[in-house]
Amino acid sequence: MPVPVLAGTATLDSSVLVDSLVPDVIDGLRDVLNPAFGIRAYRVYRVIRTWSGAEPGDGTFGDVAGELRPQPRVAVWDGFRYQQQPAGLESVGRVRLTEVSLTYSDADLTGQPLAKNQELFIAIGDANGQGTTVALFTHAQPPYIDREKDMGWVVNLQRVQAAQPWLPS
Repeated sequence: MPVPVLAGTATLDSSVLVDSLVPDVIDGLRDVLNPAFGIRAYRVYRVIRTWSGAEPGDGTFGDVAGELRPQPRVAVWDGFRYQQQPAGLESVGRVRLTEVSLTYSDADLTGQPLAKNQELFIAIGDANGQGTTVALFTHAQPPYIDREKDMGWVVNLQRVQAAQPWLPS
């Protein structure tokens, strides 16, 4: 079963030009043109992991995921690199997402409020068949809105090595 699209819950003000253009024009064009041209190399998902125990890592877990649409731009691989570990290579570093739809609220992107037995990941995986591994990230700083340059949220992420990976179906 494919991962559903994460529905945005932001309240847009139709009397503001940018807000009035978001759903149909800005997001509509990005959602049609970017995949058609194949210019977005990655798909992005919000994953909320709920553990059966009292806190993350206790017991078994279940994941609920939603894909961010239109596909955000993975703009910066800031110091993203491999680091040698005893069991092999580990990827570390930061990633910046831009052009994340303004239909999402801060809570949609951060999963807030999370229960004590939940954790949030942003998963980034291959969009066009190059076979890149799905990588899990957490927020490195609070997301912020850029209405001038990117017409969307800017999300800075830090790579995490989760004990249990997540894979889109």
